[in-house]
Amino acid sequence: MKNPGKSLRKLYAAALANLTYDGKSVTVYDALPIETTPDRYVYINAMTYAQVGNNNAFIFDGSVTLDIVVKQYKKIDYDTVDGIGQEVLNTLLPYPYSQQEDTDFQFLNPTVSSVNYLVEPDGSYFILRKIIILSQSIIQK
Repeated sequence: MKNPGKSLRKLYAAALANLTYDGKSVTVYDALPIETTPDRYVYINAMTYAQVGNNNAFIFDGSVTLDIVVKQYKKIDYDTVDGIGQEVLNTLLPYPYSQQEDTDFQFLNPTVSSVNYLVEPDGSYFILRKIIILSQSIIQK
């Protein structure tokens, strides 16, 4: 049995590498950024996967948590975070099999498991986050 985690992270990071919103590039990180970040970005917050079935085939139920972060001044406006979220979903759903380049795993089309919003005050700013959890099956080749 092989570990699908690295391949899953690479798949999502590659799929979202050219993400744009409102004519501007949106930076995508494959993990929580620890550097100075732009006012809007996306990162892969978490991943989970568990083997299902028996040992006749290695099949996993997996999920990826995407965190869309937008820094706003003085007021909360959901338009930008929702717009970036829509671009993320337009890019990933349905994810075409022809874009898969992984030799160890086949990733089946993801589905949206949940969407949550968080607002975090930060001095005179607000950090607005839209958290999208996508689930999918993963088959080891």
